[in-house]
Amino acid sequence: MKQEKEIIFNGEFDDSEEEDDDQSQDQESDEEQTKKKKKKLLQNTNKNLIMNVSDTQYPVVKFVGKMIYKFKLQYVPYQEVNNWDFCWTDNAVLPETLAKMQSHQKINHFPGMYSLARKNHLGKNLNKMQKQFPDEYDFYPRTWMLPSEYNDFKQQFGKAKTFILKPEASCQGKGIFLTRSIESINPTEHYVAQRYIHKPLLIDGLKFDLRMYVLICGCDPLRIYLYKEGLARFATQAYIVPNTNNLDDVCMHLTNYAINKDNPNFIFNSDEKKMDVGHKRSMSSVFQLLRDQNQNVDQLLDDIKDLIIKTFCSVQPILQQNYTQVDNYANNMCFEILGFDILIDSSLKPYLLEVNHTPSFTTDTPLDQYIKKNLIADTITLMNINLKTKNEIIQQKKDEMQKRVLTGKKTKLSTEEKKLIKLQCQKQRDDYESQNKGNYELIYPCSKSYDEYLQHSLKLYEEWTGANIRRNQKKESIQINQEPQNKSQSQPKKIILEKKSTLYKHVQSRINTNLFPTNKNEQNKGNEIIQEGEEQPPNQIDTIPEVDNDNFVPYEDYQQQSLESIKDLCAFTEKQGRELQILDLIQYRKVDNRLNNSHIQQQNVQSILSPLSSIKGVLQGIAIKNVKQFAIRKNNKNVKSSSKQINESEHEKLQENQQKQQIIQSQQLYQQSNPQGMNGAYIKPKVFSLKLSHPPKGYKLQSLPLLIQQNYTKFRYE
Repeated sequence: MKQEKEIIFNGEFDDSEEEDDDQSQDQESDEEQTKKKKKKLLQNTNKNLIMNVSDTQYPVVKFVGKMIYKFKLQYVPYQEVNNWDFCWTDNAVLPETLAKMQSHQKINHFPGMYSLARKNHLGKNLNKMQKQFPDEYDFYPRTWMLPSEYNDFKQQFGKAKTFILKPEASCQGKGIFLTRSIESINPTEHYVAQRYIHKPLLIDGLKFDLRMYVLICGCDPLRIYLYKEGLARFATQAYIVPNTNNLDDVCMHLTNYAINKDNPNFIFNSDEKKMDVGHKRSMSSVFQLLRDQNQNVDQLLDDIKDLIIKTFCSVQPILQQNYTQVDNYANNMCFEILGFDILIDSSLKPYLLEVNHTPSFTTDTPLDQYIKKNLIADTITLMNINLKTKNEIIQQKKDEMQKRVLTGKKTKLSTEEKKLIKLQCQKQRDDYESQNKGNYELIYPCSKSYDEYLQHSLKLYEEWTGANIRRNQKKESIQINQEPQNKSQSQPKKIILEKKSTLYKHVQSRINTNLFPTNKNEQNKGNEIIQEGEEQPPNQIDTIPEVDNDNFVPYEDYQQQSLESIKDLCAFTEKQGRELQILDLIQYRKVDNRLNNSHIQQQNVQSILSPLSSIKGVLQGIAIKNVKQFAIRKNNKNVKSSSKQINESEHEKLQENQQKQQIIQSQQLYQQSNPQGMNGAYIKPKVFSLKLSHPPKGYKLQSLPLLIQQNYTKFRYE
């Protein structure tokens, strides 16, 4: 590489292949051109790397690619073709372009870098961070965005303050002017206004600033390099504190090369070995001059590195959001050389003036030719742009595709696996870059922590995009969904059955009084309550659920264990003269799989059935008095039974028993013919309503809808 860097660049470069391609395209037909392109694709993918330079105007870029790295230069617009390996463009790159790139391709811009390159965006982002960290973000002049902050800016005038106004998106000093009166500013035009630093550091009586080259080669996480060499740009007239008479003297107050080079006083550098001569010098020569003056240059460099890192922290979430290559675990498909303009005041404090996302690579002096040629060459070496790396990435993708074809599915990596891959790629990158840094210095990651700035920047970005609102809404919805579940676990929830279809989905019973048998020693007429701490009789309800204000409790809270519990409950209800209303004894009940054994089925056929199917036992108990002639009475009155009615009732009991036996036999035949119902299938219950025709005296009874099962046929008796 040292021999390659010794190749002399005189500021001009003409690529003969570009002229040959233009002549051949004029002579050949469209079909021949397409065939030739396909042949070139097959050849170049294995022999040479293709560098697309269709969108750059700087000869030094083409010279480094062609003469030093032996790249095949391509002049077709990079948006139209996708066979290039490395693209150098002078303009911004869109996220769509990055999304179309292959994993081995690299481009020299990050999408979303406008957040630093545009003066208004840079000022907004730094002002937001300064509100949270006023002492840490004091490395740039106080800034206002006009016209949105015109009223606040208007109040700053007075006491002979000087302000410098710059257009939002301009370069090379175009449209910049100084002012001391608000009347000279149009309140409707867009400007970035800053306090003028009236005590700059002077060398030979001239104001100057530094053009420092910063390489960002990763956004997630940040990876920042600082080039050890740069440019010092001097004004061409001796500096005088600004006053009303010299505000228009741009060659005194502005250090832009494009403005001062046309001044007759400008001295050009004619020898790259003499870097400390003229109005454009090397940055290293200025630092050496300050060291000779016993200035603390090391502290100055540390402050400059700190402000560079903090500037990137303010926009890191924006860069990360625009970096659309999700599977690029190496974090190396984009890189960008930025030009930081730094002004040093008389107390040796650095100030950030602006950031250029496309710094000028013009080489009209030997100093420019030397610095910029080596800068580009070191950048390409540091980014590991070579044929070997390309082939390794392509082979890795082929292996993944072959594995996907064999398995028939794409392997999805977990978050932990992705982190491990990122760490491995990062380690490989650290090992390579530590040996191929050239004249670069890694300034981030570093020993100092900048996490608080990154976290606050992320918070600001989420507030700006509304991501925090969506996250908070999601959290609130989760909390709202969890609250009813917690309430339902602590308190019984009311279930209102509005539709007939809900009859098969919910089970609910209403109890107006306590319906639980007590010990014989505790019988009280009208009030039968189980005392706390006493044991319940066997085959009864295990626990007494708490009854709410409307006396509604879920049916499933009753742990009904057997048929006898229903019989005892009904017998006790009729005996004690309480009011019972089973509103909706319905639900798709799943048969317990734990009893799915043949010997248990033979011995306990009735116990393995659904509790709802066991309700047919009520037919054998006391509740059924008369199936066909149940009296539906709106007003509950005592009816005197005559002897004739008693005879008729005895006759009808015989018919009832016969019908009851038929129902039981058909139920058993159905259970034997349909073993799925016993093995866990859902059984659809049917409605069976009944009402006692002769309730006991003082017994207020309403209709009792009950359920039976018989061949999936609904029987409703009233």
